[in-house]
Amino acid sequence: MDLKNLALVSGFSIAIIVIGMLIPKGEMETSQIMPWQIETTPSGTTRVFGLALGESTLVDAEQRFKAEAEVSLFAKPDGEYATEVFFEKVELGGLSAKVVIVTGLSQEALAEIYDRGIRISTLGSGTNKVTLGLSDLELIRHATIDSLTYLPHIKLDEEVVKKRFGEPAEIIAEIDHGTTHWLYPDSGLDLILTPKGKAVMQYISPKKFDMLVEPLRELQSKQAESADINTPTTD
Repeated sequence: MDLKNLALVSGFSIAIIVIGMLIPKGEMETSQIMPWQIETTPSGTTRVFGLALGESTLVDAEQRFKAEAEVSLFAKPDGEYATEVFFEKVELGGLSAKVVIVTGLSQEALAEIYDRGIRISTLGSGTNKVTLGLSDLELIRHATIDSLTYLPHIKLDEEVVKKRFGEPAEIIAEIDHGTTHWLYPDSGLDLILTPKGKAVMQYISPKKFDMLVEPLRELQSKQAESADINTPTTD
């Protein structure tokens, strides 16, 4: 295929995806493959992409996404441990995206896994990354999913977000970065929009949504205080 035809095919594919984003929800297929198809389970958690947060496991995610995850374990300078499960490329419903998952393993369990690590390397931030053995990799793969972050390659604007996800309960802006957080507490979704149209969708159980929003509230308060300090007074 020559470059001209390749460009035409690529442009057509992008157009089809954008049109699909704008089609009314009722006309989309019912299979849970799109980022706005969010359900609340009888137990009160969020189900998205067919995965119930706090119930489904990494194995379930790999089967759903038809891809193998890259699993990492980090020890932060403050002593906190964190897992990061990364999918470089996930394709669902014609959309391509990266996905990051955090497991629900406790700090005690992660500390034990860290101590059994094969090799430890120090990153520039002072965070340590451990190379895991096969048995601990399997342990993490069978752990439940605590949160899921979806990073689509396609750009989104406010109009598309409102059509697909509805009106947010609240919007919090990060002034320094120019990003806005569209908050949907009932769905456990923090949808972040950047000035360039990039979107990041972070899903968590509605029961834990306050934990996700708390840092944003603190940031909002600091921004308000800074604005008051910098506002000139008149006599």
